[in-house]
Amino acid sequence: MEGEEKPLEERLKELLASMKDWERKPIVSIGSIIVELVKLPKRELKRGTEPEKLAIHVRMKDAFKGVIVENEKELEDLAMAVQHKKVREVSKALEAVNEKKVVEYRL
Repeated sequence: MEGEEKPLEERLKELLASMKDWERKPIVSIGSIIVELVKLPKRELKRGTEPEKLAIHVRMKDAFKGVIVENEKELEDLAMAVQHKKVREVSKALEAVNEKKVVEYRL
């Protein structure tokens, strides 16, 4: 049927088949954070071969590296970690500690 969108799982299977290893596709950008889909390549492990798969990659806009999340449990753990009271307290304190410094150059 025209205009009918394919189910998300089917679209993800198609992306897995068509994307190159380590290729990324943006999902959402919020403030300075980008969340994207990344294709992880096949890996040879001592216990066998792990097939290629898709994962979520969370990174800062100006960074290439970030955190790779492979399932919902890891995403929940990440969300809980960054929302933890101690992490929020430290992030607020960092603003005071990391004041913008002026660098003067000799002429």
